[in-house]
Amino acid sequence: MSAFVVEPVFTQLQLLAFAGLLAFGLAIEFAFSPRRRERLGAGGFLLGAGLMQAPAVAGVTLVRGAYRLGYLEDGRGFLEANLRSIPWMIGAIVLGRLAVRRLPPFSFATGALIRADRAIWSERLGRWFGGRR
Repeated sequence: MSAFVVEPVFTQLQLLAFAGLLAFGLAIEFAFSPRRRERLGAGGFLLGAGLMQAPAVAGVTLVRGAYRLGYLEDGRGFLEANLRSIPWMIGAIVLGRLAVRRLPPFSFATGALIRADRAIWSERLGRWFGGRR
């Protein structure tokens, strides 16, 4: 019982929570990001935003939940299981974000979203500070 690594336990509820939270986040971002949506088109925007949000949502719902259940089934207490699952969650989020931003199949969509953000904020700051009119 002293091992840090346990077998994660994935459940159907975790997958449903992942899908629901990702869909909710995309709906909110779609509703409140008209300029980025206009620049990228609806499909490109949803793809880029979904890829940017997926590692964080998956880290919290899938990875942390699975390791927390694994630790609980290993006989650890509630607090210990929650605390021991945090490094797994952080690692999954960091590695997922790096993969999404740097690996070629994903980096094209996320790169377009980042460039659109940069252009929109450049225009906005230029208007605010009188650089462009």
